[in-house]
Amino acid sequence: MIMSVLRHPVRNSMHSATSCQQHGFTLIEVAIVLVIMGFILGGLFAPLSTQYENSRRSESNETLKQIVDALYGYALVNGRLPCPDSNGNGQENLSGNNCAALGGSLPWTTLANGQNDAWGQNFGYRIAADFADTVDGTGCGTITPGVSFELCSTGNITILDQSGGNLVAQNIPAVIFSTGKNWASSTSADEIENTDGDAVFVSKIYSNVAGAEFDDLIVWIAPTILKTRMVDAGRLP
Repeated sequence: MIMSVLRHPVRNSMHSATSCQQHGFTLIEVAIVLVIMGFILGGLFAPLSTQYENSRRSESNETLKQIVDALYGYALVNGRLPCPDSNGNGQENLSGNNCAALGGSLPWTTLANGQNDAWGQNFGYRIAADFADTVDGTGCGTITPGVSFELCSTGNITILDQSGGNLVAQNIPAVIFSTGKNWASSTSADEIENTDGDAVFVSKIYSNVAGAEFDDLIVWIAPTILKTRMVDAGRLP
């Protein structure tokens, strides 16, 4: 009798433990947990993605600065700016005394500089003809032997703050640009302006607004700085 009484509490305890072990999460509880985890992971990954993109933009901007310095140096040594790479071999392409094309890729082999931006695409490059041909002077009346341009020479490249917008810079001899992360998918008028083959470009702050995206990075050769460096080096009078 005593043993029977003692067995019942044990049996009841085992039954309760088994019940607890068999109890699991319901589908609703699992769904709630997954939603919460999604919010947490989304909140973590979004800043990481932004940081990664900012890092690539900084890297490309730094490369663009190096390219500008290389172009100034090339002009000091050669008396002109290099022509664009129009056939994809990394070298400038001349046709007689003139550039084979005024727009194309940066002649990175000629400059011994970086080929691609941080997204793996060639840097774009546009030149004003009078600053890159192999003929001395531009018809201003003060030809300097071995120099393609003169103090009075002006470029024909224009920089705007948006397509059809306000003037940012004009009479530019050369422009270099990266088409950014969305190079293959953008339909933004401002970004199309930078790849349509003419001498008009857009430089503005980053935008991810649908239909008005802009993540291009663009720099240019300032005519006053180019001529001042040529004068300081004794290449122009």
